[in-house]
Amino acid sequence: MIGSRLLHTLLLASFLGLTTTPASAGSCAEDIAAVDKALRSQYGEDRKWWQVIACPVVLDGQLRKDAIVNVEQIKEISYFRNIAYMQHARGDDKMCKESMAKPKRLLRVW
Repeated sequence: MIGSRLLHTLLLASFLGLTTTPASAGSCAEDIAAVDKALRSQYGEDRKWWQVIACPVVLDGQLRKDAIVNVEQIKEISYFRNIAYMQHARGDDKMCKESMAKPKRLLRVW
């Protein structure tokens, strides 16, 4: 009975620890996903179904006429996004969010 109660307490504590940790990490992951989506929206809509998950910069796509960023800004956004991804992978959510500030501003992701 005591062992079972201890096991339940440990499981509950570990579950609570797991549910609180990704919340902060998830916010940076959500920022990265939002920037990726906004970046893809800057390119033409003539993508095939198998190119949906590919990076538009690699695909040599043409920017849309109504794009809010130019090619140089896209390179800068990609640079900061990659840095943020590495920081997120290391678990440094604060630095990740700081790295995502400029790409979010340029792409108007609020």
